[in-house]
Amino acid sequence: MKPALILSVLAAATLAACAHSHNRSSSAQPDHSAAEQPVQAVASKYGFDETVARIEKAVKAKGMTVFTVIDHQAAAKANGLTMQPAKVIVFGTPKAGTPLMVKDPYFALQLPLRVLVTENNGKTEAVFNDTRALIRGSRIAYGDVENTLANAEKLIRATVSQ
Repeated sequence: MKPALILSVLAAATLAACAHSHNRSSSAQPDHSAAEQPVQAVASKYGFDETVARIEKAVKAKGMTVFTVIDHQAAAKANGLTMQPAKVIVFGTPKAGTPLMVKDPYFALQLPLRVLVTENNGKTEAVFNDTRALIRGSRIAYGDVENTLANAEKLIRATVSQ
């Protein structure tokens, strides 16, 4: 066999192996079925500022850390733009996240958790990634997160609706 042909075959095999090893999901198209929406939106029975404060307080009360709060409306205003109130609360705890990132290092792109509080037409909502959608395509099983990430989702729901 000629050296050029051998190199071509090796290159093709290497590219195929790389493509296979980095394809982490079962399909190229995301599944947006009703059973597994990528985000969940929950109407808050509180105003915008109170919803943000309640979520921050609830997260801290459960021993999690609020790493930062991103105020999109303030950033827009600082750049001469206007938009509805929108803050993203970034939170989590290494006790829950570290074992997941050890199991699947790519999962670090999904952590820490985030919740958007926004207001449209006078109605405040808390919007967050659905737990099952968050782990889809990862090496993380629902059983690995049902007592951690899934509980954060329940905490947000309860905090804004009770």
